[in-house]
Amino acid sequence: MKAYKKLIDRFYEIDALDSAMGLMSWDRQVLMPTGGGPARTKHTAILARISHELLISDETQRLAEDAASEVEPGSDESALLRVVNRELEIETKFPTPLVEEKSRTSSEAYEVWRAARAESDFSRLAPYLEKLFEVARKFANLRGYKDHIYDPLIDLYEEGATYDSAKAMFDAIKSPIKDIVATASARAIDDSFLYGDWDSEKLLAFNQRIAEEIGFDFTRGRFDLTTNAFCGGPSKDDIRMTARPGRHIGAVLFSALHEMGHGLYEQNSPSKWGRTPLKGGISLGVHESQSRTWENIVGRSMGLWKRFYPELQSEFPALKGHSLDEFYLAINKVEPGPIRIGSDELTYNFHILIRFELETEILTGQVRIKDLPEAWNEKYRSYLGIVPKNDAEGCLQDVHWSRGSVGYFPTYSMGNMMSWQIWHRLQQDIPDAESKMAAGDFKRILGWLTDKIYSQAKRYTPSDLMTRVTGRPMGPEDYIKGMQAKFG
Repeated sequence: MKAYKKLIDRFYEIDALDSAMGLMSWDRQVLMPTGGGPARTKHTAILARISHELLISDETQRLAEDAASEVEPGSDESALLRVVNRELEIETKFPTPLVEEKSRTSSEAYEVWRAARAESDFSRLAPYLEKLFEVARKFANLRGYKDHIYDPLIDLYEEGATYDSAKAMFDAIKSPIKDIVATASARAIDDSFLYGDWDSEKLLAFNQRIAEEIGFDFTRGRFDLTTNAFCGGPSKDDIRMTARPGRHIGAVLFSALHEMGHGLYEQNSPSKWGRTPLKGGISLGVHESQSRTWENIVGRSMGLWKRFYPELQSEFPALKGHSLDEFYLAINKVEPGPIRIGSDELTYNFHILIRFELETEILTGQVRIKDLPEAWNEKYRSYLGIVPKNDAEGCLQDVHWSRGSVGYFPTYSMGNMMSWQIWHRLQQDIPDAESKMAAGDFKRILGWLTDKIYSQAKRYTPSDLMTRVTGRPMGPEDYIKGMQAKFG
């Protein structure tokens, strides 16, 4: 397997470059002094160019072609070649100057976005969004599409997804969720005791203890606080997770559990596939299914808090006057609000739907960038019955478009659908999952998810993986039933 071995060596080099860029991105958002932005932008643009050139080189393509005759159908090696050929099919369509332009523009835009959001001034970011959406159009046209310009963009993040499949998902859940929201939001639930000047560092340390008990290995990962919670890191043995502070106690608690879900997925990817194209999660939708599982299905369950609420009360005496039942109701309160991050499980999908509609309308020319604040506010009025009070609370709240991530947002709702579909299957094998959590026993739950999902890494396509785990492709049925049972 001479060609295959050389191909793996080539991808070790590409992985080293990509890991360096990932670590530089983490550092930029967590530790880098603000003055380091211009140099960091140049560094990452150069590394993006070198990585892209190495990937699309004639040598890499020749090795992939020669390796095809060396691998057995159905083997790990065959699965790796499938992933490699998909990357080559995508990346060879994109000229290196365009890749470098996207890297440079998105790096610059990130710094502008932070300042624009702090000042609630959309006009500062608008020119960069114009450039990044134009880059997205170029990417879509270069890759090619049959039905909709959105198709080749969403497929970058969720293999096999299209504009039509995303729209069908939202069409299927809009009406049921609207009905459940109407019922659940009418209930008078006092969550005022969850707001205050919480010690974010202390909360993060508490979350680390939860994560350790669940099974995250902190000799191979870390938690930090930053404005925009995310999970990254250069390898499965160096996972960088962050949580976001806020006045609601759940800002740290649930953003940390969310990112821990991503971290568990990556940390439990097989070591034998480390640094190769097979490592890590298969797609953003499947990845999000795990972060939403640990944040919402586990993280907002009565079982988890039977185990940890007494300790949380000891750490934060302000909670001692409120029972477990009060806490459980409060952390699951349904209430439409302007901010996506931290929104409840039900209205969250409307936040995603709004972004899906807006980015497709921008791509097709129905909405102009300069009109985005007004279009954003109108959709919030239509779907959630509220209007953001300023740009920071409105169209500047998310970092994604300033990173050039157009086509990304629907994967969040896909993650919601998949999380409940996977959990429904898990409960068939572990019917006492709730009581196990209450007893502080997470070993079998994490073991089941590792066996079925995390250890498979990128061996299967998202659709194939869901079918193998649950018996069918992604659908909204289990999510709707879960929401009806929990909130209806």
